[in-house]
Amino acid sequence: MDRGSWRIAVLFAAAALGGTYLVGSEVLRFFAYFGFWGILGILLVSAGLGWLGIRLFTLSHEHGFRSLHDLLCYWFGEKIAPGLSVLLQLLLLAYIGTSIGGATSLLLDGSFKLLLALVPFLIACVFLRHGWPAMLRGLSAFLVIGLLLIATAFFEQPHITIPSLGYQLNLQWMLHAAFYFALHFLLILITCLPLASRASRVQSIHFGVIVGCLLFFLIGVWTQGVLLGYWHEIHSTDIPLQIVLISALPFGKWIHSLAVLGHGGLILAVWIYALATPVAVRYDIRLSALFVVMMITTALFSVLTALLPVTGYIVAIALTYCALFLVISFVWKLQKPQSPGR
Repeated sequence: MDRGSWRIAVLFAAAALGGTYLVGSEVLRFFAYFGFWGILGILLVSAGLGWLGIRLFTLSHEHGFRSLHDLLCYWFGEKIAPGLSVLLQLLLLAYIGTSIGGATSLLLDGSFKLLLALVPFLIACVFLRHGWPAMLRGLSAFLVIGLLLIATAFFEQPHITIPSLGYQLNLQWMLHAAFYFALHFLLILITCLPLASRASRVQSIHFGVIVGCLLFFLIGVWTQGVLLGYWHEIHSTDIPLQIVLISALPFGKWIHSLAVLGHGGLILAVWIYALATPVAVRYDIRLSALFVVMMITTALFSVLTALLPVTGYIVAIALTYCALFLVISFVWKLQKPQSPGR
């Protein structure tokens, strides 16, 4: 695997898993609640992300698209794309802030949770200062850390019968998988598209996407197995992996909390960098100034979520439906590549 493929694979897997995958709440909500049907959901999401990722990244490589804005201009035209791009930028900043803030505020109760919600922003500042190579090395390290923590919990779990969730024989699992797919594909686009457009070969893009999908599937299925194994303990909590690691490891709560804070700060830096760089290039704005503005915006949403948790749900729902609209549009327009901008 060349360096370009590995970078795409790491970023693809990180965006597909999301900024709070070490909390475990997204896997619980979108997949584990549906038992073994959730495993099929993870498989379908992995396949869908791989197929659409390869199609759109290949298109972006051929046309030299450097950002989501360029892709929107190609398919929606110069009149619609700017407004749609601004809306998505604002929703993404709000989502990043609410997801990081919501996850970190769960780690500690009381008056200190507001301070704790700001810790990832300090970590993000360090990574933004050191640049893109440090972020990629950090993401690689946290993928390994996540795998080790989940594998430890998997092999340390008691030999209990996994609950039968056969009553979930309906299409709810498929609907939740579609929501997860749409939201995280949008995160993949903003994170990986610049690298895909600059890749030396199309084969590097394909290989990177396939490896990224396999990493997502492996971690997702393993997390699913852990959550089902501890179902009675975690099915009603917002921090399922912490409950699992407390049972599986000495000092499991502290190990988990440090991992969540570190990964949250790192993925925050990656997303801020991915959102700010195309805007700075397009409008000739200082990148550091954009970093400051975007960090303040996400920090405000982070604190707001710690004070008013419903903010996170509202923002996530709004961004998910926007992402679902984009995915449906992309799939439909891929069947008619001869008519971009319409």
